[in-house]
Amino acid sequence: MTIDTIILIPFLLIDTTLLNYLQKELYKTFEIPVIIEKEINLPKLGYSEKRRQYEGHYFLEELKKLGYKDKIVLGVCDVDLYVWGFNFIFGLASPREKVAVISLTRLKEEFYNKPKRESIFFIRSLKEATHEIGHLFYLEHCKDKKCVMFFSNSLLDTDRKGPNFCPSCLKKLKERLPKSK
Repeated sequence: MTIDTIILIPFLLIDTTLLNYLQKELYKTFEIPVIIEKEINLPKLGYSEKRRQYEGHYFLEELKKLGYKDKIVLGVCDVDLYVWGFNFIFGLASPREKVAVISLTRLKEEFYNKPKRESIFFIRSLKEATHEIGHLFYLEHCKDKKCVMFFSNSLLDTDRKGPNFCPSCLKKLKERLPKSK
């Protein structure tokens, strides 16, 4: 199976400026077309009233239902996500199904009662999108704290790492990307 396209699926309305930025930057990184599709609704299930968060796997299930074949599908949502065993997650991927989701909520300065800083928010969003797509190419977490595949346990980790792959992860990625014609 050759993956030839990345599909961005917003859950509800996401700022088109951010989506256009992600489209442009993800194309530069992965060198395959990136298409922004129409927004879809939040999952009907998975919201925890107690936690005031959504369980991330329900988002992957919604993306799988869309039926894209031989494409990478990245959902983008602006609700707080978690999975069992974690207080929150920035994103989640299912490499076998080629679907992933990122949450923008905790990437915003406003979440932490700080003034809005769009440039920082955009780069954080790009790092998390690149990281989750990296998982869809079967890249694992990296020990290099500057590599985009480093696991972000906190926003400090996300801010510390770069938007690019370290040489080792980049080599693995290049072996898995479709060959240019």
